[in-house]
Amino acid sequence: MPTDLGIDLTLVIPAYNESAIIMANVRELDAYMRTALPDVRYEILVVDDGSTDGMSGILRDGQAEIPALRHVSHSRNRGRGRGVRTGIENARGAFLICLDADLSYAPDHIPRLLAPLQSDEADVTLASAYHPDGRVNNVPLGRALMSRYGNKMLSAGFRSNIHTATCIVRGFRREAVAQLDLINDGKDLHLEILQKAELFNLRILEVPAYLNWRDRKRGAKPKRRLRDFVPFLAMSGTIASHLVYSYVLRPSGLLNLPLIGLAAVMALALGSLVWSFIEKLAASGSLGLDAIYSTLRETLIQGQLTALVFTTALIVSIILMAFYFASQQSKRHYEDIYILLNRMDARLKAIERESKR
Repeated sequence: MPTDLGIDLTLVIPAYNESAIIMANVRELDAYMRTALPDVRYEILVVDDGSTDGMSGILRDGQAEIPALRHVSHSRNRGRGRGVRTGIENARGAFLICLDADLSYAPDHIPRLLAPLQSDEADVTLASAYHPDGRVNNVPLGRALMSRYGNKMLSAGFRSNIHTATCIVRGFRREAVAQLDLINDGKDLHLEILQKAELFNLRILEVPAYLNWRDRKRGAKPKRRLRDFVPFLAMSGTIASHLVYSYVLRPSGLLNLPLIGLAAVMALALGSLVWSFIEKLAASGSLGLDAIYSTLRETLIQGQLTALVFTTALIVSIILMAFYFASQQSKRHYEDIYILLNRMDARLKAIERESKR
């Protein structure tokens, strides 16, 4: 990660095929920074994630107009996570703020994300549209509902009181993000950052935010398949990936509901068998061992289906519990190994620095 003491803040913008809007939004950011934060020395770093619409050339020409603008390019499209990571690796500021290319979170979020970092109140700041004081506007209803309730489920996997776990708009202290050793290239990077930040006990602070899609139709693809018309299907890849990550973060999050359902099934089945047994035993008028045995045998024979349902639910519950304990153990091993390797890496880097002196 390069070092430049002349830069206070790097605004990182991962972008793919955004040639139609990128320079207008860079100009807006530059004007905002010069007006609202005149004492902050800043750079605007756009990461061109393998665009095929000429965006790289537009950014190259734009550097003559806006001195604060820099850009780096991927040779091919590698995903949002890789774009954020490249931005972090090439940033020169003491503080970093990641923004989306279309500025759905307006520039006035920058000081709100930056202030807690500068005052040493936080190591990571999150723009949170789903915070109780946050707002969402102009987002298609289906997408908004899936995002809101998906974030509720994902947030349950973190110790921190997080309402929005998937937003790209975040702030970082340089030293804090440098130690995380991020590896994800996709959208799971947002979850990876939070997971590893908590492992290192970094201070995470949510900032209420206003998500406003400036143009609902911008970048819309032609609808040719069923998945293009149904938001759930269109986002199915991201949803599946986040569900897997949610299971890794908090195994009980995905297993609680089926276990509760199976427990209810077992309770109903067992209750039905017990009630039937008591009724038959009362009707027999005897409490002898022979009467109890014959009544129990009759109850089980007549309630074979109920007994089968109970047994099946019990077996599936045991299997799910085994998955739960195995995944919890795996999670602990992963965290221990990650922390150990990170410490080893830090020591090796320190030794390397000492050897160069």
